[in-house]
Amino acid sequence: MYNIVKHTLYTFLAITFLSAILVIVGLCYLWFVNDKATMPNLDYLMGLVLVEVIAVIIVLAKKGLKYLPEIQTDKDQKDTLAFMRKFISTGSSATIVSNRASWLARNEELVSVLKAKIDQGIRVEIITPKSIEDDFKNKLSGAIFIVTGETISPESRFTLLNGERTGSERLAIARGVHPYHEITIFDNSSGPQIIAMAKDIIRKSKAIANAE
Repeated sequence: MYNIVKHTLYTFLAITFLSAILVIVGLCYLWFVNDKATMPNLDYLMGLVLVEVIAVIIVLAKKGLKYLPEIQTDKDQKDTLAFMRKFISTGSSATIVSNRASWLARNEELVSVLKAKIDQGIRVEIITPKSIEDDFKNKLSGAIFIVTGETISPESRFTLLNGERTGSERLAIARGVHPYHEITIFDNSSGPQIIAMAKDIIRKSKAIANAE
């Protein structure tokens, strides 16, 4: 299918290029060879080339935008928590990887969203290097807590949705601090390689936790 689309696009570009050459040749003939000549179809051909160029720009723009991830910048923590509530509610499973879980424990509404997911039978995993307070574990009873016990906190901070459904994954990666806290959202079109690396980190984190 990809090859068909690619060849179709190349054919369309070739037609556009040839049409533009014909227009240029016609204009050069009128300007430099015979300015009294009549070419009744030249205006239509020029219009066709313009339409083709606009169509090519639109097609390439749509094709390019498909492979661009979504990005949002949060000025304060409430914006980040609001995003997390919305993001997690769209998934059939969620794996949260964080160098600290305290920010999650402090937000009752987000905890409620996660608890509702768990009550629906959806798997929720939380991976962190440090032990988690019992009170938080009780609030999220049914969640899977994975503590790696690493002495150096990892820099990775991300949430993976639908990790068990290949091709349906969505990944939100956080970096920076407020007011320049940036979240980049990938899917299977915009970042399959990034999603694969996130899965590798999750798998290795589980292996480290089980080895402790």
